[in-house]
Formats: sequence, C-alpha cells, structure tokens
Amino acid sequence: MARRKNIRKEEFGQLPNCFNKTAEWKGKWRTYFENDHPIILELGCGKAELSYTLAKQNPEINYIGIDLKPDRLWHPSKQALEEGVSNIALLCINLLDLADHFAENEVDGIWITFPDPFPKNRQAKHRMINPAFLKGYQNVLKPGGLVQYKTDNLSLFHYSLETFVKTENIRFKYLTFDLHEALEISENTKIETTYEKKFREMGVKINYVSFVFIPQ
Repeated sequence: MARRKNIRKEEFGQLPNCFNKTAEWKGKWRTYFENDHPIILELGCGKAELSYTLAKQNPEINYIGIDLKPDRLWHPSKQALEEGVSNIALLCINLLDLADHFAENEVDGIWITFPDPFPKNRQAKHRMINPAFLKGYQNVLKPGGLVQYKTDNLSLFHYSLETFVKTENIRFKYLTFDLHEALEISENTKIETTYEKKFREMGVKINYVSFVFIPQ
C-alpha cells in the first residue's frame, strides 16, 4: 500500500491537470482553462468526487479540487484525463496558502465538504472553518461569492455556526440540519460522495449551510 501511494505521489507531479507548491497560475487560472468561465474550489476535497461530478454536469464552470494528499488527488486527475473532462484541475497545497495560489477576487465560489472535525479543543486551529481559514477564503472570493459547507458531524456544525455568527461580515443564505430532506435546495447541492452515502445509510443526517462574505 505504501509503495502504491508513493508511486501515485510521483505521478501526481507529472500529470498535466495537477499542481502543487508552485504558484504559476495565480491570477491566471482562466488562462489555464482557456475560457472565462466561473471558478469553483472544493477545499479538502479528498478524491474530489463532488468536484468531478459537478465538472461533468456543468462544462460551463471550472472546478479546482484542493487537498494536502497528492495520492488522493491522483484518482480524479487520472479519471479526468481518461474521460476528457477538461474543466477540472487538482491542486495539492495547505489551505492557509490559498492567497499564494489565487489572486484576490479570482474565485467565484467555494465548497467545503466533510472536513476533519479535529474534536479536541486544542485542535481547533486546524479546523477548516476557524477564523484564520475564513480570512483566506474571503481574500480569494469575489464579492458575493457563495460558500457551501456540509458535514455529518453535528458538534462540528454547531462550532461552525458559532464561528460564522461571530464573523460579522458573513450573511447566511441557507441552513438545514437535514440536507437531503430540504425541498428548496438544488439537486447539485445534494450530490453524494461515497463518504456521504455511507453515513446516510447509517441514518446520519447531513448538515448544510451556505453563506457569503459582505465587504467591510
């Protein structure tokens, strides 16, 4: 297993739709995609199941899946190349470094899907929705860019909502503690990852919130 991971890590750096620490496309991602379409990020995307499905369904939108582990990103990159899905790219970076890879207002929307809850209080600084991370997201998002967030972890969701409320320039768009029973929400929002299906089959409800940052 370790050998396979190492091989995928090495291959990741050679695939044309994969990028890592270099910031060669900052401010120029639409040049990479060769169009002026909107750019949506999926943060902590794992195998980027959501981004890949959305990219296939919405060729008029560009998607960039971001994760720390290149062996995870190897899967969607290979699949995209094999199936000719050209509106998705995969980026292996720390999310705190977003501003090094995207220009101010370059991004049209963000997905945060099932982040690690880091349940211990001393781990709060690692949660993807703490104030330091939120500041980075706001920096790269265009004004009014939608952030969509879902998690199966109710404790994390409560913490997240408290954090969002304390962030004075966040305005909520939609909130539900049971995403798949919400009638008013689009089917794109309900696309399931393997992880999501697993927990729904166990009777776990999916929490969802969307919001925008209001310029201060």
